[in-house]
Amino acid sequence: MKKLIILLIIMMACQGYAQDTIGLRRSRKYIPKTAYLAQFKSIPDTVDVRYINGDSMVQVPMDYDPFRGKKKVRYEPKDSTFLNTYKAVVYDTENKVDSSRFMRYWKDELRIYFDKSVPEDDARFLMNFAEKLSSEVDSLKISRNFIREKSNYIVYYLNEDHKTEHEPRIGNKSGYYVSWNGKSQIYKASLKVNTAVVTNNLLRENLLKYHFFKSLGYFASSKDLHCESILSACNSYRRLSDEDLELLKYHYSYGVCKGQSLKSFTQLTNSMQEKLKEDPNAQLFVIHAE
Repeated sequence: MKKLIILLIIMMACQGYAQDTIGLRRSRKYIPKTAYLAQFKSIPDTVDVRYINGDSMVQVPMDYDPFRGKKKVRYEPKDSTFLNTYKAVVYDTENKVDSSRFMRYWKDELRIYFDKSVPEDDARFLMNFAEKLSSEVDSLKISRNFIREKSNYIVYYLNEDHKTEHEPRIGNKSGYYVSWNGKSQIYKASLKVNTAVVTNNLLRENLLKYHFFKSLGYFASSKDLHCESILSACNSYRRLSDEDLELLKYHYSYGVCKGQSLKSFTQLTNSMQEKLKEDPNAQLFVIHAE
């Protein structure tokens, strides 16, 4: 018979945990004392409490499931090189290490509205790019909306014929501006290309792709990526690289906790990687509360 120990790591809106099996004569299930108290407030005298592997563990019924009704997804492991690049583009660690900085992501569908200042050919160009990303990334949903009030993403051009500045906080240059809520979920965005300055068609299209991609996660750049990559630190023409797409897929994977700070993300991935080093066959999961 076996005893099942569930190790809980509480991380904001989601949790990571691992399942181990240890051979004993009787089946019992234990959870960390901190997790028990968080849910049940106190420990009755009749409940068994043991010190296991350096942690105080409390016995719970065998059918106890702290994650019932929540989404459980197998943890997606990555090597340290990838994780360092990911932290550079998500937490901007190559410029400043701020352990309190949070990742940003879209939870709801992006509904893109193109202002009349954007030619239809350019709108179709960006939508083709956006739909490719949406088809490659399971939890990233993108569509076009022709009614501005029902959209949450506006694309516009600024020039002599179209002088309406829909988002002044972008500044005079081309760029984007995103807004997020207290859960680090982006809910609104604006993308502008200043075509009074950018007159070259290829450069205009390149800027559309560049700023749109970065607005999907308020992404920074990384010097470790090839110059042609969208998320590279180079000032050059860019294309969607395999590295860009892998980073975006990971960012929107439910095998990763969402909305975490740099500190929490680093603690969780280090813990998970250490667990896999100890036991390559360990079952590791991420639990999403919503």
